[in-house]
Amino acid sequence: MRKLILFGDSNTYGYDPRDFLGGRYAEDERWATIVHHSLSDHFDVIEEGMNGRQLPSIEYGYFTNLLSDLSEDDIFVMMLGTNDILLTYNPNVELAVTKLDRILSYVKENCKAQFILIAPPYIKVMEPEMQRYHNCCIEMNQRFLELAKQYGIPAINASEWNIEMGTDGVHFSIEGHKRFAECFIKSLENFL
Repeated sequence: MRKLILFGDSNTYGYDPRDFLGGRYAEDERWATIVHHSLSDHFDVIEEGMNGRQLPSIEYGYFTNLLSDLSEDDIFVMMLGTNDILLTYNPNVELAVTKLDRILSYVKENCKAQFILIAPPYIKVMEPEMQRYHNCCIEMNQRFLELAKQYGIPAINASEWNIEMGTDGVHFSIEGHKRFAECFIKSLENFL
């Protein structure tokens, strides 16, 4: 069966922002698991979300091993970048773009599977100091989409989906997960 790998950060993991101990939403509330159940007749869906994950270095064996194990019938979906902006006092869009450039160059040369990039929903401004992170997310997404186009790699701008965020402005709410799953499945159908 074809593999569909969903590689991302805490929003792919299903982190529940109401739980400070790193807990997850219930299975039927997480977008990746909703996709898993919805597409299980067509794909072996592999959920690869991890809290705090940033854009990986191409020297990062786990990432490149995942890619190398795929065939041309498989699909690898990556949604990262938010933590590259969020987990620093001075967010640096240029650094995130440079990392993605290396990833897409590697993918173009070495990945047999169809690779789909998702530019993530923006961080929501819950407090004034979050404004610069929000602004950086807007610039990062625009640059990510331009870079994907340069490499001829399919890309989705998830910021257009109006995903509801949880109380922290970074992680999806339960309704946000449901909407994300619906929008993702529709977008995936267009690529197929």
